[in-house]
Amino acid sequence: MREQRAVSILLASVLALVVLARLELGTDGAPPAPRRGSRAAASLSAQATAPAPAPGVMTYVYNAPESPLDRRYDYHWEILRQALERTRPKWGPYALVPSAPMSEKRQTSELSAATGRISVMYLGTTPSLEHTLVPVRIPVDKNLGSYSVFLVRKGALPRFAAVETLDELRRLTVGLGLGWLDVDILRANRFNVVTGSSYDGLFRMAANGRFDGFLRAAVEVLGELEVRRAEPLELVIEPTLLLYYPLPMYFWFSSTEAGRLLAARAREGMLAMIEDGSYDRVFQAYQGYKIERLELKSRRLLRLPNPYLAPETPFDDPRLWFDPMKAP
Repeated sequence: MREQRAVSILLASVLALVVLARLELGTDGAPPAPRRGSRAAASLSAQATAPAPAPGVMTYVYNAPESPLDRRYDYHWEILRQALERTRPKWGPYALVPSAPMSEKRQTSELSAATGRISVMYLGTTPSLEHTLVPVRIPVDKNLGSYSVFLVRKGALPRFAAVETLDELRRLTVGLGLGWLDVDILRANRFNVVTGSSYDGLFRMAANGRFDGFLRAAVEVLGELEVRRAEPLELVIEPTLLLYYPLPMYFWFSSTEAGRLLAARAREGMLAMIEDGSYDRVFQAYQGYKIERLELKSRRLLRLPNPYLAPETPFDDPRLWFDPMKAP
């Protein structure tokens, strides 16, 4: 009797598992389609943006551009790609995978929590980041991004051309993105900063006179204007001023074992590129024409301190820092 009861229980369990499996897969053996607007649908959509890497592949998930016109970080991810390619014989295969677009604050949060939604971030250094994440302390753009010019309306050109000192520049309003590190630096230096929540919207704000000048890094501004040639923005690059505050931009990783391995590989590849000169060649290919067209060396240089720099900033290695005033 006990044997018959055990067999009956076993058969019932098997039948229940079969029923559950059919409910999970649907009658045709395929997973059921997620409901529109559900989290499952959003997750599947995000995963569909790039194929899943094979097991054992070191995967670098980076923030996708904010819009089709956003080309600000092409150079930086090319540096990372070449660094990873350089280390392939030692470290093996890798994958560079774009995430869904995220704000800088969201990237920092995801990386700090090691959620896997992003595994490498490109951002300027702050004391908070230095304590919670793992940086590769090599300024990716050789500090060129610390030199900035202004995008202005043509009518504002005389006011900028008359600026000789920082106090005179403080009388003008500066446009920047909400949450950008630069906002805190400029406000700490007593500048009047107007912020916008949309990267593309900031160009429209500048064109509409919401602030006097849109502060743009030397590595970014020419490309930004190029992709917006068809837009009636009527913005020009102010030709006389160059604002500098040291803001080294690093690659950042989670402070987990996996994150430290990703950082170690990236650092090793970047150092190898510096040693053999290929880093400078990539820098020159992407940034050389910008340095020349913006005529950085002939501009009036105004310097600001950055009160948020960490003491570990590698100022003692001249290979890592570009100075337009010393350029040939």
